[in-house]
Amino acid sequence: MAFWRVFAVFALLVSAAAEAGGDWQYSIGVHDYTVPQADSDTFGIDARAATDRHTESGLHYFGSMDLFVDFDEDHLDPDHIPIWWQVHAGSDGNFLESGNARLGWTANFDTSMNTVSSIERRMTALPALVAAYEGSGFEGALKAGAGGFFLEIDDDVPKTRGYDRSDFRNSTFAWSAQADATVHFGDTWSASGMALGWWDSDQTLLTEYKATLSFDTNHWRKGSALVISADYNEYNLDMYQRSGLPPILPWDHDLLFRVTLDKAW
Repeated sequence: MAFWRVFAVFALLVSAAAEAGGDWQYSIGVHDYTVPQADSDTFGIDARAATDRHTESGLHYFGSMDLFVDFDEDHLDPDHIPIWWQVHAGSDGNFLESGNARLGWTANFDTSMNTVSSIERRMTALPALVAAYEGSGFEGALKAGAGGFFLEIDDDVPKTRGYDRSDFRNSTFAWSAQADATVHFGDTWSASGMALGWWDSDQTLLTEYKATLSFDTNHWRKGSALVISADYNEYNLDMYQRSGLPPILPWDHDLLFRVTLDKAW
């Protein structure tokens, strides 16, 4: 099974990074990638390696990579290669700090590739201003900025609907706003939510919502946590529409459920 070999190589790389030291966190888990409009569920296993560091010069940078292996027996895309991934990287800093409040900046790059819902590639690069509050029981942040937005639709399903390769990509300069909030319930668990939007002028490109529950499992392994999350994405496919053809995809949103054990080894 090629899928298992790729997954094993990823796990070995994560393990080697952990042995090398540094501020690494790593997780393993299971997921369900669902497309409600097609009554579709795709289950699988996944792993993450993440780092969060402050350099001696005071620079803060962070990043993560998630690798997903799907058990793909689905009707969405018969030619789908059931391995996909997400990458996140960024840096941030502060202009002003007062107590638990701060005003600062962040610069982030995010990409996901080869999802079962026919998103071949999604990439965003965003410098943004941040206003945040970080207390012991509550954390919240508002972010706003402008940057690059790129979304490419996988070719297999659109070709059956009359589209060709020149129709699959949308790349533009766009605006983005995001709100995050986390509530801590003692030292044992927390709940968080995120809302994110991308706009090109007055046209919505992408809307994303995420909810997460995190339960401390420190009694099992120091610093570990059981994390349950749901990530909803809705895409505006109007800019791909060609006269006389049906929509480029028969669905415009997807939902990823994950259960992961953070800091699993």
